[in-house]
Order: sequence, then structure tokens, then C-alpha cells
Amino acid sequence: MSEAKLCRMADLQKAWSPRGGSTHVQIDDKDDASMAAGTVWFRDCDIPFTLWYDEVWICHSVEHRFSIEIDGQDHVMQPGDMMWLPKGTALRYKSTGTTGGFFVVTPPNWADLRPAS
Repeated sequence: MSEAKLCRMADLQKAWSPRGGSTHVQIDDKDDASMAAGTVWFRDCDIPFTLWYDEVWICHSVEHRFSIEIDGQDHVMQPGDMMWLPKGTALRYKSTGTTGGFFVVTPPNWADLRPAS
């Protein structure tokens, strides 16, 4: 049986990628979980991305503006908004200022399944 795990956003140190993201996987298959979850920040970025997993993205904070663009449509998000993003979705994470949020993905070993570039 899996054990409960407390994860605190305040304990994370942002490590910015050159594209403007800081991603922290906090729960995954190593925890014997049936999903993976974590925290992510976006800062002044426009990141094109195609999902190879199912994801729920929950917006926590928006400094100026945050949107997820899909098929040319900007979905502007505010704190508390949530979006389901099915496997295969091509999108752009777009942030002016810093945006923080949480993600839940499945399968739990999603990171190991990343397609070769």
C-alpha cells in the first residue's frame, strides 16, 4: 500500500530552463502512485510543446498574463482555473511575468516515456 506524501510549494527552488520554465515532479511512479504530479513556473516565455501523456494543469498564480494556446486559440487562465490536456495536444505555454501552477499527469512514469527528439 502506498503512503501519503506531503509536498510543499514553498520548499522548491526555482531552476529556470533557457526556455523560461521551472518544473518540479514531486509525485510519480517511484512513489508507487498511479499518476504523477508536481509544480511548474513559467516566466516571460512562449514554449511550444506537444504532450505525450494526459495532463491536468491547475493555475495557481499569475503575475501579469498566462495562457495556453491550442490550435491558434489563446485560453487565458486565472488563479484557480484548470485545463485538461489530452495526450497528443500541441500547445504553447505563454507567460508575461511569472505564473505558477500544478500539474497532474498519467501515466505515472510519463517522464521515462518521452519520445526521442
